[in-house]
Amino acid sequence: MRIKSLLVLFLSCFSLHLSAQQEVAAPKLYLNITVDQLRTDFLYEFSRFYGEGGFKRLLSEGRVYPNSYYEFENIDRASAIAALSTGTNPYVNGIVGERWLDRKTLRTISCVEDKQYQGVYAIAPFAPTKLKAITTTDEMKRASRGKSIICSIAPDEDAAILAGGHAADMVLWKNNSAGYWCSSTYYGLFPAWAAEANKRLQGKPAKWVPMLKPEEYNNFGEAAPSPFYYAFDGKNKIYEYKTTACINDEVNEMALAFIGGTEAGADEFVDCLSLTYYAGNYNGAPMEERPLEIQDMYLRLDRNIATLLDELDKKIGLDNVVVSLSSTGYVMEGGDDGAKYRLPSGTIYMDRVLALMNVYLSSIFGKADYVEGVHGTQLYLDTKLIESKSLDKKEVVSRSIEFLKMLDGVEDVFTIYNLGGMLSPELQYAKNGYNANCSGDIWLRLMPGWRVAEVKLTSVDEVYRTPVMFPIVVYGKGVEHKVIEELTPANVLAAEMARILRTRRPNDNCLRIFK
Repeated sequence: MRIKSLLVLFLSCFSLHLSAQQEVAAPKLYLNITVDQLRTDFLYEFSRFYGEGGFKRLLSEGRVYPNSYYEFENIDRASAIAALSTGTNPYVNGIVGERWLDRKTLRTISCVEDKQYQGVYAIAPFAPTKLKAITTTDEMKRASRGKSIICSIAPDEDAAILAGGHAADMVLWKNNSAGYWCSSTYYGLFPAWAAEANKRLQGKPAKWVPMLKPEEYNNFGEAAPSPFYYAFDGKNKIYEYKTTACINDEVNEMALAFIGGTEAGADEFVDCLSLTYYAGNYNGAPMEERPLEIQDMYLRLDRNIATLLDELDKKIGLDNVVVSLSSTGYVMEGGDDGAKYRLPSGTIYMDRVLALMNVYLSSIFGKADYVEGVHGTQLYLDTKLIESKSLDKKEVVSRSIEFLKMLDGVEDVFTIYNLGGMLSPELQYAKNGYNANCSGDIWLRLMPGWRVAEVKLTSVDEVYRTPVMFPIVVYGKGVEHKVIEELTPANVLAAEMARILRTRRPNDNCLRIFK
């Protein structure tokens, strides 16, 4: 009898708990903030600059995961945002990077390129058709039977499009030539509120100066350097401008125009505003040479977020909003001072690797160009040539591995042939960043401190991305404050947001959820 009474009591409590959970209505707006190259250490290091309404509000009231990371290699802006949006890795979602080599044309293409569509206030044709997995915003659209308003705004087209997903209504980015905010015919008509904002922003002077006096910054323990002043009027002015705090101000102005010019948050269907900000180095310069710039970037970004949250509070109330803050999880390392300090370092030139590999393979299989292209640290074999010579592709790959492992700076070599079946965590990490539709047949992992030189028509760019721990913060309606120090994979954010927004998880989203 006692067991029966306890069971009834337990079921009653469980029922009350479920009822309490169900009484919490879904938010009216999801504000999805991704900051390119935001890092946990800097976020806390510069906290004395912050006001109460931006980063401090999110960190002190939200659920904070300061030690987040991506479960794949060669992270860049596009692959990171695709992973956040879909809750999957490049192996599933198809976005291995901002660009890759097209096997048919041997031309480097954008991850959002699609010639079926045309640009609006831009020439380049873009769409999310290369993204192979469903996103959080797609599920929001489906759950509301098309009623949710989905808008994505970012400095660059890949970030804007991948954060917006397939079903977005409005996706905007800044044109690299004329400087207009632009879009694609994939999304239909250009919104009137954005056209009006374009007119206002075109008349603004383009300059970046520090908000504070040099001695007021932390400066990482060094003597206060001279204040900076940047005006943008040269050939690459838009590219340079996008690496400053000024671009975040513009993103914010476009976001405020969206809030004021649409009915987002006005009905029972959850709407979404996705924003991408920038928090990397200025114009590729080493952070050590630009300590004021990076601090001013975080200071201004804190103000941007505070302004945005205050505006949302006025219009729909923050108790009707849920916010996520995340990062692309890497930093671009400028400069090359490894040799100066006698550190293990070096540069590998992939055009030279391609030439040497063809010579090596020709000595074994007969004279021919067996490697037809490279991109980053990936090599693409000429499969048709190998088949026409009746060669075993696995044998060609095996010989290639033998050669590549002898090169200075190469830590390991991967192919799809050695990434099948049950894998160790390290090999699974490599496989997660691979996709058969766009990755090379062979790809290299460089030793720590080494960088790859990408040869272009007029220059050689050395690329050196370093993964960093970054924060995931969820703040707002139905979220209790908690700091969880455990390592947190980035692709669980999609699962958590699905729970809060009451939608299905994106397809192929991992089964893990936040604690």
